[in-house]
Amino acid sequence: MRSLEGKRVLLTGASSGVGLAAARAYAAAGADVALLARGTEGLEVAAQGVRERGRRAVVLPVDVADREALEAAVERAAGELGGLDVLALNHAVTVFGPFDQVPAADFDRVIAVTFTGAVDTVRAALPHLERAHGQIVWTGSIMSRLPLPTFSSYAAAKHGMRGFLNTLRAELRAQRRPVTISMVHPGAIDTPVWKHTRSATGRALRFPPEGYTAETIADALVDCTRRPRREMIIGGEAKLIAWSFERVRPLGELALDLVYHWYMAGRRPPEPDPGALWQAGSGGETKGGLLVGRPSLMARLRLRSR
Repeated sequence: MRSLEGKRVLLTGASSGVGLAAARAYAAAGADVALLARGTEGLEVAAQGVRERGRRAVVLPVDVADREALEAAVERAAGELGGLDVLALNHAVTVFGPFDQVPAADFDRVIAVTFTGAVDTVRAALPHLERAHGQIVWTGSIMSRLPLPTFSSYAAAKHGMRGFLNTLRAELRAQRRPVTISMVHPGAIDTPVWKHTRSATGRALRFPPEGYTAETIADALVDCTRRPRREMIIGGEAKLIAWSFERVRPLGELALDLVYHWYMAGRRPPEPDPGALWQAGSGGETKGGLLVGRPSLMARLRLRSR
C-alpha cells in the first residue's frame, strides 16, 4: 500500500460534492492538495478543510474548458507544490432532458467540460506525473458503462472518458511509462449536482430518492490512490444495474425505461438559472438534498479487504 504522506495531488471539481469531500480525505491521508474549480467561494471552503488537517492547499479558480487557462493552472500547481504525484479528476456538468430537447450549445458544453476538459487536464499534467511515477484517479460513473436516459451528453462524456483512459493506460503500459490509472464508478451520489442541473424540458428533473454520500466516493478515490486498481464500481445496486444491462439486456432496458419516467415525472418549475453548466455555482457543500444519502456497505468491505 502506498503512503500518501507528502504526496502532491491536483484535484479538479474541488469546490463541492465529491471533490470537496476528496480534498478533505486526501489531506487527512497526508497529501498536499491543489484545488481546481471555477468558483472561488467553494474552493476557499475546500482549502480551509485541507489546511485544518495540517496540509498545504493551492487554490486554482479556472474553467477546465479554457485550455490556455487550464494549462497555466496545472503549471502553477506543479510549481507551487514542487511537482505532481496524483491527478484526481472529479469535475463534471450536466443538462437534463431528452436529446432532441437539449439545445446544441448546452450539449456541447457538457462535452467540453466533462470530457474534453478532463482530457486537456491529463495532457497538461502527464509530464509531471511521469517524472514522479504518479497516478491518475478518475471519478467516473456507472453511466460510463451503460446509458442514462435524459442525460445523453453526460453519458456520452463519461463513455468517452472511460474509453480514453483505457486507451491511454494501454499506451503507457506498452511504452513502459510509469503512470497508473484508476477509475471509480459510482451510481447516484447525493451531491449538489442535482440542484445545479439545467433543465431543457421546462420542468426540474425529479431527484433520485437516494444516493451514496460524497464521502463514500471520496474514500474510494483515496483508497485507489493508495492501492491502484483499474476500475471499481461502488455499491451493490450499481453493480446489479451494470450486470443486468450487460448480461440480461431486456431487464436492463426495462430498468432504464423506469429511470426515464422517474426523471421526467418532475412537476416543479426549474430554477431560474441553476448555474453550474455555464457559470460557477455557490460551492462549499457536499450534500445535494436527496432524501437519503447513504454509505455503501459493499464498498467498505472491498476497501477493507485489500
